[in-house]
Amino acid sequence: MKVTVANLRRALTLALSHFVGEGIGLCGRVLIGAQLLLVAFAVPFAVVAAELRAVTVLSYPDRPAKLPLWLAQDAGLFAKYGLNVEIKTPNSGEAIAEGARNHAADIYIATANWMVSAIGDGADLVFFANTGYSVLKLLAQPSITRTEQLRGKRVGTGEPGSSQDRITRETLRRLGLDADKDVTLVPFGSRSVLRVNALLKGEIDATTSNEDNIFDLERRGEINKVRVLADNDSLKLYIGAGVDFAATRNLLVSSRETVKKFTQALSEAIALARRDRGAANGIYTRYLKVSDSGLLEFMYRTYVQHAIPEKPYPKLDNVALGIAEFAAKPGLKGKSAETLTDSTLVRELEQEGFFAGLYPPR
Repeated sequence: MKVTVANLRRALTLALSHFVGEGIGLCGRVLIGAQLLLVAFAVPFAVVAAELRAVTVLSYPDRPAKLPLWLAQDAGLFAKYGLNVEIKTPNSGEAIAEGARNHAADIYIATANWMVSAIGDGADLVFFANTGYSVLKLLAQPSITRTEQLRGKRVGTGEPGSSQDRITRETLRRLGLDADKDVTLVPFGSRSVLRVNALLKGEIDATTSNEDNIFDLERRGEINKVRVLADNDSLKLYIGAGVDFAATRNLLVSSRETVKKFTQALSEAIALARRDRGAANGIYTRYLKVSDSGLLEFMYRTYVQHAIPEKPYPKLDNVALGIAEFAAKPGLKGKSAETLTDSTLVRELEQEGFFAGLYPPR
């Protein structure tokens, strides 16, 4: 089965802050390093020659943590596992949800809340993998040195009820603060750069931010104007702007091996990027139009070596956040993150020694 999706176009946004926010569109094509060609040619001829199983994917937006998807495609890893993957890029998260409601693809790749929204409207999707998340920092005015000093202060957040607002509230909760009693929440739009600019102007006292804004501040020599109070690791918080993978339940039931092979290709792409920085840089240059060496180094360190996991287990917290946001939708009645998630594909690969083969002991 191959599904054709019409009138899909790629949005173009050049701002660095969009890497983990709304995303960056692809503009033009540049050559990828020879290492990708070598990997592609390494795919056995018999596999390439055989009829490949067609898989249609809807993916939005372009984010650094989607590197495994792009690398698996460009390095021929999907073909290696017998798959002919067609990646379609709509121009919004809502278009992803609409596609899921209309059965437009086999696999959907976006922040979990868009797919959860579609499930709430009747789409039958199951989350099976995750290749990264929004790199989160809690920034504050330099005079604030401890989280307790946030009491009574103004904290920038997203619009009430939005995913960003829930992330801000959960961040404060994990720091022992009540968002409704201990601080004053100041809502902005969804882009973290707006909140960071407000912090620099003194309009707010703290806000969560994506790490790319830290990179911008460092390059502009303004990093001393903020203080990092907490991050993903200290908060144990890995939600928001994630790269979540959901398949139709029909595909999982009728062709579970197809989804497993898709996951194998993603996992092998992650291992390739970790051992070959040139391959990762080539992907970021092609898909995100990044050519600055400093930015490439930052992205490799931040995402390939940190945020993108070796084993792409689905993240229940991402799904739970979406359920909380769209709980009023009838299709989510009685649903939980556990009932909408299937971790067995990655677990089977781990038990079969697949990851041990990708990362042999030195």
